[in-house]
Amino acid sequence: MAIFGREILGNTVVDRTGATMGVLTDMHVDLNTGLVSEFLVQVEADIDPTVLPFDHVGRIVKIPSTAVARIAEKIHLNT
Repeated sequence: MAIFGREILGNTVVDRTGATMGVLTDMHVDLNTGLVSEFLVQVEADIDPTVLPFDHVGRIVKIPSTAVARIAEKIHLNT
C-alpha cells in the first residue's frame, strides 16, 4: 500500500525501544529515485539533539531513511 507524505507528517517517531523521540515535520526526497532520503524530526523538549547519532539543525534532526524500520501509526526507527 502506498503512503503519501501528507499522511505521515505530524506522526510520532519512536526509537527501537518504543520511546518517543519526536514528531515528523518534513521529508527530503531523492529526485533521481523518488524515494525518501531523510526524515526531519523535531525532537522532544527533554532530548538533547547533540547526543543523537544524526545531523541536526536546532531541534530538528535529519534521520536517514535507512534508520527507519517501519511506518505505521508511528514511525519506528531501528536505532
